[in-house]
Amino acid sequence: MVRLKALRLYEINTRVHCTNFDQITDSELIGLSKLGFDGVWLMGIWQISEGAKRVSKVTSADFEGSPYAVPSYDLNREMGGASRFTRLVKRAHAAGLSVIVDFVSNHMSLDSPWISQHPEFFIRSDTTARKQSTNEFFLHKSGEVVAFGRDPYFAPWNDTAQLDYANQALRNRMIEVLKRISSYADGVRCDMAMLVLRDCFRRLWYPSAPNEVFDRLMPGEFWDQAITEVKRVNPDFKFIAEAYWNKEDELRALGFDLCYEKKLYDALVNRDLGQVTERLQRDSNSLRGSLYFIENHDEPRAASVFGDSENLAALALILSIPGSLLIHEGQMEGKHERLPVQRLRPLIEEPDNVPLRDAYSDLLKLTASDVFKNGEFQLFDPGVYGAIGFIRKDHSRVVAYLGQISDAWHKFNGPEMNVSSLARAIGTQGRLRLTNLLTGTSMTLQENNGFRLEMNRLGVEEATKFCLIEASVA
Repeated sequence: MVRLKALRLYEINTRVHCTNFDQITDSELIGLSKLGFDGVWLMGIWQISEGAKRVSKVTSADFEGSPYAVPSYDLNREMGGASRFTRLVKRAHAAGLSVIVDFVSNHMSLDSPWISQHPEFFIRSDTTARKQSTNEFFLHKSGEVVAFGRDPYFAPWNDTAQLDYANQALRNRMIEVLKRISSYADGVRCDMAMLVLRDCFRRLWYPSAPNEVFDRLMPGEFWDQAITEVKRVNPDFKFIAEAYWNKEDELRALGFDLCYEKKLYDALVNRDLGQVTERLQRDSNSLRGSLYFIENHDEPRAASVFGDSENLAALALILSIPGSLLIHEGQMEGKHERLPVQRLRPLIEEPDNVPLRDAYSDLLKLTASDVFKNGEFQLFDPGVYGAIGFIRKDHSRVVAYLGQISDAWHKFNGPEMNVSSLARAIGTQGRLRLTNLLTGTSMTLQENNGFRLEMNRLGVEEATKFCLIEASVA
């Protein structure tokens, strides 16, 4: 298996960030590259549905439609259309950044022209296939009764129309869309990718169909066919899955380069050391095939969930483990307001948290070295309640992360931590030299029934909840 290069992606809410693709400046792109980002995910680049705009205003007068209710895959004309978007992509490439865009596999907008042109592409009322409720369907102007798009655990998305993946022509059309996107972008973040897996799709939309009927309609997995065909045209094109319900390994097996790692996020939010440890004990392919985050546009702002010290500890953890990383626009600056995707302007004016932003910048640069991206990974138990430790090691360096995950009665910099695993990793039995990579403070430990370290001796302040350490032979 070819090892995927670890990616660091920066999510830009494009309609909030600018009114025109040209307004994303070269200096911004170069600045992101200098911080160590490999790519930008430009969320919300497609033409916005007029019907979705009107529906969204039922909720709030300042809503302007969801970018996940796509009428057709045309680049947003108000923002400059295809010509300015392709110019933006070239400028991003010149800055050393790839460009990821959204692909909404499960549904289209409720006023998509596809409904009139190809009604067979959509789930329509059929009592022989499923039990139905009137609140799950709408009457289209064509006369078709079409299902709203939905996740089975929530109410229908009432600005969308559900696509029918049991239709081969629809699958072919979506693969054509992906191939077209692959001609001008570098990858897709596939919205709710697990919804079109055969078992998920059948349980929601064809539960009453006989096996032989459904197997004839949908003989294989859409993602297997789509990813294979697109990568035949563009082998470097990346597929990133927004994925939940323990479907990540299945989606990776079908060809996805990266899958969301929501469970680690939840464990960090819950301050659950056991769950964090469990997620980090997965096999190396699962770790490296994961996209880690502590914020994105669907989740609360990190600054509203974590205090600054916890925020930085969680960030340093996901920067230091094998895999890829997502940072959301405004996260570095400590923004608290999470905008619904339909809203284009924040309701409150928040000043930047400059110390937090600077600390993010320092951590991004510090962990950009090869040992954090490609070094061997090894968990160890520092022997302190609620704390975790792990090592990254390559041919030239041994570094470690130590952090406080669960709330405890002690400060992180107080109790002695067992760092004997670091001594074993560098092959020393007598003296161990440790350097705090954040402060430059160094010290030497003498073996005494193992190696034990109090973090305050390495310059770790009382409020801090993590440390990045380099180990060497004293």
